Amino acid sequence: MGRVTFAQSLTDARLMADAVKANEEKLLANGMPKDTVEVLESAIADLSKLDTEQEKLKAELKAKTASLEARSADLAQVMTATRQRVKIVFDKEQWKEFGIQAKR
Repeated sequence: MGRVTFAQSLTDARLMADAVKANEEKLLANGMPKDTVEVLESAIADLSKLDTEQEKLKAELKAKTASLEARSADLAQVMTATRQRVKIVFDKEQWKEFGIQAKR
């Protein structure tokens, strides 16, 4: 069987916390630590908050990546145009100082 997703783990933990809370007396009488419900609920809340933050960061990363790619495309266009202009204006011997390898 496949791995359990994060969402499924969180759902399972909420179900467990609710059931433990509903049956707390019986579980306490059989050795469950008193703070189990608090620990479960705290962990669930923390994980939910962290998941929300992570999703926000993923969205920001996607936007930054799009900006980076767009800006890189702009630079590539300017470099191509400038390289062509340098090749027209200067002799092959001078192309090297612009970082252009003489091919033709």
